[in-house]
Amino acid sequence: MQRKNYFIAVIIILILPQLASAQLGRWGEEPSSDGTLKTKIEEGNYHPFMEMNYGISKPRFEGLITDFNTLGMMELKLGFAATKTLHKKLVSLDQFYAFGSYFDESLALSSDSSEGDIGSQLTRFGMGNRLGYGYGGGLLGLELYNQNSINWTQVSSLGYDDMAPDAQAVFDRYGDSLRFGQLMEAGMKIRVFRSLSVSAAAEGAVIFPRTVFWPWLGSALMYSGAQGALQYFSEQIVESSPIIGPMLHFLLKSGVSYAYYMALRNDTAWPFDYETPMTVESFKIGATITF
Repeated sequence: MQRKNYFIAVIIILILPQLASAQLGRWGEEPSSDGTLKTKIEEGNYHPFMEMNYGISKPRFEGLITDFNTLGMMELKLGFAATKTLHKKLVSLDQFYAFGSYFDESLALSSDSSEGDIGSQLTRFGMGNRLGYGYGGGLLGLELYNQNSINWTQVSSLGYDDMAPDAQAVFDRYGDSLRFGQLMEAGMKIRVFRSLSVSAAAEGAVIFPRTVFWPWLGSALMYSGAQGALQYFSEQIVESSPIIGPMLHFLLKSGVSYAYYMALRNDTAWPFDYETPMTVESFKIGATITF
């Protein structure tokens, strides 16, 4: 069993760059035969960045009658970012990063939780990529992005003995081990200085009780393929219309992410009909410093 787990971990590490690269596209400019500029895919120049986020989060489990308490979230991201100014003040955003998050009731500024709601505490870490387009090119700018990450989360219960049996069964299924999962995020970044930006985003995270590898891989490849096709399609729109292209890129890719997240809320390996996972929905704000 231990050897099998090592094998699965190696496979995940090997396929992760392929899942990410299916979505990558970096646009630049080069002279055409008539002397004008045309767009082309090129490699960006990456700079390290640090990002801090604060959010309000709500765990949920489909079919569970009792609600979870609202949690506050603190998150740190460290990674590399390439923000390039293209033609007509069009900006491309490409980031990859590692992150850690902590969720706790005490971090929530306010709570709509009621007596008898389920108490929980979450700790997670992971890695991901963030892609998007926007407007700017100078000191000020607006970037719209879609983000995908894989992560590992430890789920802890608060007040386990006072919970209803169906709620206890959820925590029994997760135990104390780190659980693999995915998250999808859509957001905007407002650049207020060349090295400082603020952001707002909505995130949906799925925490798998168990990882059934091959069905999960099939589901993930379907999603990655859809995102990769949309990346190519939307890039053609961006090339043709730099004004509406970034907005359509954001709406198309975020729409697919939302649909996939909603499918995973009921089935960890959609469409292969496995078990229901715990999910966490968050709204968060943050600040990023790029060096």
